[in-house]
Amino acid sequence: MRSFLALLAFLAAALVVAAALAYPAWWLVGFISDQPIHRVMHRIAMLVAFIGLIFIFKRWQVANKDALGYALPKPEFMRQLAIGLVVGAAIMVPLMATLFILDVRVAKPEFSWHAGALAGLIASNLLSGLVVALIEETFFRGALFTAVRRESGTVLAIVLPSLLYASVHFLGGRLRLPRDQVEWSTGFAVLGKLLENYAAPLELLDSFCALFAVGVLLAIVRVRTKAIAACIGLHAAWVCTIQTVRRASYVQQDAPAGWLVGSYDGVIGWAALGWIAVMLLAYWWLSRRNDGSVQAP
Repeated sequence: MRSFLALLAFLAAALVVAAALAYPAWWLVGFISDQPIHRVMHRIAMLVAFIGLIFIFKRWQVANKDALGYALPKPEFMRQLAIGLVVGAAIMVPLMATLFILDVRVAKPEFSWHAGALAGLIASNLLSGLVVALIEETFFRGALFTAVRRESGTVLAIVLPSLLYASVHFLGGRLRLPRDQVEWSTGFAVLGKLLENYAAPLELLDSFCALFAVGVLLAIVRVRTKAIAACIGLHAAWVCTIQTVRRASYVQQDAPAGWLVGSYDGVIGWAALGWIAVMLLAYWWLSRRNDGSVQAP
């Protein structure tokens, strides 16, 4: 628990440092490219966090293949990743079909369903999904999972990173101002907008719970497989599917079943929570039945 709280404190400090450095960095970047100050601040925060996390993870002794979830032999790792991709895509099919059948999502009339264009879109989204999954799974189900598990046990290692995983999806912080209105304090104004989505927490509840369930499912897969290969595959398939569906369709706001999707991305909501919960229970039950390897401490 202390490791998790220490990490939260460090991430908060990284944001404060980024806010303090945002204006001079934005001023320097302005000689090369005209970028909004919130984007500059976000990049600084990512850089500070990345550098700091390297030292933290080394200190926690989680900067190694086993702790990060990469200890499997390469052929087995790739096999699990491929299985994760296939299973992840299969999991999304019933959910997406339900949303289209209930007219919650409707195909865009201008979208091209030409095989070549569709294949290119899927390939691009899959590549994006793999990059996102590689980064997020290495952090959440890799280093952070191992650090919390060593200190506090498997249950908290599943729950705490999943709560953080769900929480960061709703961080905001965009602030567009004319160049002549940007000043030293603007970085802190961006910092103040970071949690603006949490001003109405009930509007986020469905998507938050769904993302938390996703985090729990991925963590249990991590426990079961003793690696993050399958987690990367599942995560990448989900990102790819959601991005493709969002590109090809839109949310019909007046649909009677519109409450099934949240305001976050028009996909992740109560329907996703229910379906992921079913998958979570099924996977937990099958894992315990097969060999009992998924056990709380």
